[in-house]
Amino acid sequence: MSQQKINKDMQPGPHSPLERKPDGEAEFYIGWMPKAPNSFSNFVKKYLILLVAFVIVISITLAVSQKKFSTSTFEFGKLTEVKGIYFNQPVPSVKVVNGRDIWGNLSYITFPLVGYGKHGADGIIADIEKAKAIRLDSKEVTLKGTLLYNDGKTILQIDKNDNPVISVGQTASAELLPQLKELGTQKIKGEIVDPKCYFGVMKPGEGKPHRDCAIRCILGGIPPVFHIQNAKGESNYYLVVGPNGEKMNEAVQNYVAEPTEIEARLVKYDDWIVMYVKDKQKINRISYLNLIRDDIATIECAAPGCKIQ
Repeated sequence: MSQQKINKDMQPGPHSPLERKPDGEAEFYIGWMPKAPNSFSNFVKKYLILLVAFVIVISITLAVSQKKFSTSTFEFGKLTEVKGIYFNQPVPSVKVVNGRDIWGNLSYITFPLVGYGKHGADGIIADIEKAKAIRLDSKEVTLKGTLLYNDGKTILQIDKNDNPVISVGQTASAELLPQLKELGTQKIKGEIVDPKCYFGVMKPGEGKPHRDCAIRCILGGIPPVFHIQNAKGESNYYLVVGPNGEKMNEAVQNYVAEPTEIEARLVKYDDWIVMYVKDKQKINRISYLNLIRDDIATIECAAPGCKIQ
């Protein structure tokens, strides 16, 4: 074998990219290489760990910040009998005995009435009064209907197909009439909601996703309710009517499910507060940033155990 051939066989082949890395320069990696350089794999591992940690933190933050699912209840398909005193004003309602307080005095809870579907109860009551040739206002009555409740408030849905009036008694005595308390004229910030959906028929029953449905319910005669909430998350609900108790349903339709400020005369009827709004100009849109206040004396929470001033 010639010396030339021996020298040729002993010459080293071309260096791989790993072998050719000059001192002081970053290692080079090509996808077809069987193994990434240590510096490259360490870099990827470090940022993958940071990325996983970031995703976990964001996921937990989003989960915690989500609004809790509503506890509202609609007893669909279940009819409940309630006995109390029926009133036309400020909205069709029945005042029901709710046990006794710590001093032994009777306490009451007021159930505003709504009709089946997207309708108020006024038409149903009017038809019953006409058929029975009797006026129900201030009478002791026994009704059957479907309960909706949430956050310390209860609504009763009545349907003419259920023959909701079981019995009609005597006119209530004076001490059983609603106890009124003037709270003065105030500017209150909150959101106009459809109480039927808000208290159980729909989840959610508030906000822009439910706005169109709420407007149709309110225009159908269901009394609008003003939902307010202070900085502590305590809520209360005010019935909205005109200056003399007339309906404000059409007047509020453009403000439903939006942050709103209403200037009105406030009157406490037993366990509800009623807003007597002088005119539509007293209703104004506001920003979400201005929605929450904690300095309104009448905003106490509506749930049991809370005190309305």
